[in-house]
Parts: sequence; structure tokens; C-alpha cells
Amino acid sequence: MKSTVLITTFGLLAASLGAPLLAADQDAAAERTAAADTRPADGFDHGMRTVPNNAAPGQRGHGWRYFSDPEARRAVVISPEGDYYLSRRGKGLRWVAAEQSSS
Repeated sequence: MKSTVLITTFGLLAASLGAPLLAADQDAAAERTAAADTRPADGFDHGMRTVPNNAAPGQRGHGWRYFSDPEARRAVVISPEGDYYLSRRGKGLRWVAAEQSSS
């Protein structure tokens, strides 16, 4: 009898802890699908706007380019070397691409 109650308790605990994890996966999948569905046929992201960067030569941030789409909650940063960084939903920058080298 005690082992049945113990097994049942662990099962309920696992189910209650696992449900939010599964829901988070579905939210991420829905976000990816929604982002893919909003791209226009021409491939240009019309929601992105340039963020002014007034850094002078010798100052941090000079040569970096910033773009943001507040409605979609995403941003792109391009380094002077051509590296692209993406931030979605305020989760921080993630490197996504580098400048293509000419061979």
C-alpha cells in the first residue's frame, strides 16, 4: 500500500513539473511559426528600423550598426567586421552569421 502511494506521489509530482516545460516548448514552436508566417515574399523585413549610433571614431560602438523591430521584439546588431547578432524577445544577443569571405 505504501509503495503504491509513493509511486503515485512521484508520478503526480513529475506530471506537475513536466507540464510547464512542455508548454514552453510549444510557445517557442508557435513563436518560430509566427515569425516565419510574417515574412513577406520579397524577403525584406519591413518591421526593422535603424537605431541611431552616434559613436565617434575611438569610442566604443563605433562602426557597429543596430536595427530593431519593437513590435516583433527582436533586434539585429552588425559588427564592423560583418558579424551578425540576433536578439529575440530580449533574451540577449546570439551570433548568427559572419561576413562571407571572397575566395
